[in-house]
Amino acid sequence: MLRSIRTIVGLMLITTPLLCQQGEWVQCSGEALLQNITNEEAQVIALRRARLDAIEQVCGVNLQAETLVHNFVMAGDFIHSVSYGNVVEEKDHSWKYETIPAENPASPPVIALRLTMNARVVTVTEKPDLYFTVTTALNRAVYQSGDEVIINIQSTKECYITVLCLAANDSVYILFPNRFRDDNFIQANTTVEIPSAPDRNAGLHFRVVNLAGHKTDAEMIKVIATREKLSFGDDSKPGSGFGALGTPRMAVTSLAQWLSAIPVSERAETAVVYTVVTE
Repeated sequence: MLRSIRTIVGLMLITTPLLCQQGEWVQCSGEALLQNITNEEAQVIALRRARLDAIEQVCGVNLQAETLVHNFVMAGDFIHSVSYGNVVEEKDHSWKYETIPAENPASPPVIALRLTMNARVVTVTEKPDLYFTVTTALNRAVYQSGDEVIINIQSTKECYITVLCLAANDSVYILFPNRFRDDNFIQANTTVEIPSAPDRNAGLHFRVVNLAGHKTDAEMIKVIATREKLSFGDDSKPGSGFGALGTPRMAVTSLAQWLSAIPVSERAETAVVYTVVTE
């Protein structure tokens, strides 16, 4: 889990792009097997699978699911679609435990947690600007608990960047801009380092730590670039300098609604997954 000098910065897994404003309501479902994971982890997995189901129903088969492994168990699906889609509102959550017979009659049955809910999915057919891209690189792909994370970002066009931390504790945090550095404009084809060397010399560091009792955690840095300066997370809690987006459901909804108001051609996104280990 990402930690600054003053605060622990964690982060959650989210579904990606979307757009259009009205959206379509669908009933969707997702499940998770209660094998080597806690009930809370099963709820997170089932919720993400339900969101994926909703987007698949509305956007069709133009979807590609990307699996992130967290403690050797699938912890989330990040959704990418040519037509773009995302869940912007959810209601009527219904949780149910189901018993699934094992394939081997000699083995005990498996308990699954199933979620059924209604979700509103927003889509858009607008095409992105192929000449507007943003790339992100970290100083490492695998960190020892306590290591420092340095983020390098480059865009093909002048833009404003928002850096999110999607952490293993299933929370979302705004790393940049922050109250220490609120100017998030970057020039085209220029690499920007976050935190910068001067900021690190001044004592600002992002350090990663494993969740309590965990030896391996997977997390994500997500960067959103926009051609205009747009504030995200005005309603977030500033904490000790980094905006926390509340509960996972609030975070997903806030991010989805914010993105849905930005034309696809006016924004670019990228994400990098990293692993935190404790020997």
